Amino acid sequence: MTHEYSQFEQRKQDHMQFALDAQNQAIEMNMLDKINLRHEALPDLNFVDLSIKTNRLGRDVEKPFLVSSMTAGHQQAEMINRHLLEACQQMDWAMGVGSQRRELTDPEAALEWQPLKRDFPNVSLFGNLGIAQLIETPLDRIQRLIDALSADALIIHCNPLQELIQPEGTPQFKGCWDAIAALVKVCSVPVIVKETGCGFSLPTLTKLNDLGVAAVDVSGLGGTHWGRIEGQRNPADSLLHRAALTYRNWGVDTVTSIKHASGLKPCYEIWGSGGVRHGLDAAKLFALGVSTVGFAKPMLEAALQGSRDVIDLMQLIEYELKIALFCTGSECLADLKGKIC
Repeated sequence: MTHEYSQFEQRKQDHMQFALDAQNQAIEMNMLDKINLRHEALPDLNFVDLSIKTNRLGRDVEKPFLVSSMTAGHQQAEMINRHLLEACQQMDWAMGVGSQRRELTDPEAALEWQPLKRDFPNVSLFGNLGIAQLIETPLDRIQRLIDALSADALIIHCNPLQELIQPEGTPQFKGCWDAIAALVKVCSVPVIVKETGCGFSLPTLTKLNDLGVAAVDVSGLGGTHWGRIEGQRNPADSLLHRAALTYRNWGVDTVTSIKHASGLKPCYEIWGSGGVRHGLDAAKLFALGVSTVGFAKPMLEAALQGSRDVIDLMQLIEYELKIALFCTGSECLADLKGKIC
């Protein structure tokens, strides 16, 4: 293994370890705790008749949930992703893969997904690449990433704060808008733009609406905070560690990001993630107007134990969501919209 790939694998291992550390969760900034759904004492419904179907990327799907992009390209990744995919196939959840950045320079990296695709062929997978890599990569190579995964969509993740605090960061974002616009025009699958825990401003969401992206995953402030994680990876007396402390609460929270997007009535789908812990949090996001909800840290914690733990968690989340539907008198997700105290 070259030094470059050894460094890459260590960084990914660090990310996984620190993402599970409570001090890197911006839970004090989680505005989902400020939202209450409107209780209905006499719901004129039968629980068995409730539906959690949604429309995602132009087609109806049974489950409105996504295992958010987390990890790839290191020794533990295959085991973690196997547990996640096994659960996704059984529970009919979609899944975003970890960054495919390594595949751009290491031809063997794509082989990680081949046995997983073979064993779990029915899972809807979304590719994933950072905006800095999109800017500098020819579009035909991007298409090869999609083809290698047989992806149903491509996620382009935005992480400016992380790149600035990460010791190996690539904060070269010049040309980002042109790169997204060019990708949308030629990409064979829908393009999703996603933040990584710092959310979106209204002007950015407005501009994305003009580019024709298929979905925006707000991934707002309130959960895993990559500024904190990268700060923890730096020596305590270093410039980057000290800057990370200053920016430990930086971002637009998930609730505000979704309200910004919903107010636009955009052409793209609004997906909600960032500090989503359980089915009640998901219900609040559906009430705010999202069509898909993503889970990251809770799924990673379960996947480190095994696929059975992931399945149990998914079943709990689905049941919790249906409780919210029933107790607000909502037969489906569309009925839940706006039922906020």
